[in-house]
Amino acid sequence: MSGTVLELQGLRVLDAHGEPLVHGLDLNLRRGETLGFVGESGSGKSLTLRAILDILPDGLTREGRVTRSPRTAMIFQEPSLALNPTMRIGAFVARSWQLHHPGDSAAQSRTRALALLEQVGIARAAERMAAWPHELSGGMRQRVMIAATLATEPELLLCDEPTTALDVLVQAQILALLRGLVAERGLALVFVSHDLAVVSELCERILVLRDGEEVERGVLAEVLAAPRQEYTRELLTANLARRMTEPAGGRG
Repeated sequence: MSGTVLELQGLRVLDAHGEPLVHGLDLNLRRGETLGFVGESGSGKSLTLRAILDILPDGLTREGRVTRSPRTAMIFQEPSLALNPTMRIGAFVARSWQLHHPGDSAAQSRTRALALLEQVGIARAAERMAAWPHELSGGMRQRVMIAATLATEPELLLCDEPTTALDVLVQAQILALLRGLVAERGLALVFVSHDLAVVSELCERILVLRDGEEVERGVLAEVLAAPRQEYTRELLTANLARRMTEPAGGRG
């Protein structure tokens, strides 16, 4: 795939005192490419995504150059906080479509919303158009959020640990859905996770962050097979230890 959809040059995120939380990150991503950001909590993964969209929390500022496709969308970790509890899911997705396709009528937007809900694997989608967010499982809510995101027809998709709160089976289903969307639509994807196993299911390349600084990057299979940095080796060991002790049912 050709066409750069994301370029970072010296990206920094500063706190209210001018102290850097993300240190001079450089990055180039083209359509169809998949990149995983990994690192422990506080490593700067999510802050980097928010800096890309310029939606940093109050008190934080962005420096450096960020060039991205205007068709960039983000899937957040907790769909319950992103969905509007006062809107039925069909109306929510239809509104997302109409915001980005103002020439379409309300009826056309609902038709597109139904098609998107079906595309992301929601069974009995026509019936569930009338459901409220609280009536759906966590996995279903995340599928609704993905449908609403696809309504923007993105070229670049940013994912901030969207499977963390899901059990292992549902997590695998969401990862398979995202994999299929990347293949079908030629999306560029940045996926944030502390879990190397999850990233390996979805991404071709990896960037390891620690305390807001790049530690290592490269082709994911090569980095996992022969990490050059001690911190990456520590992450691999910690991930393996956690998965060995995790209950068979995974997270509930």
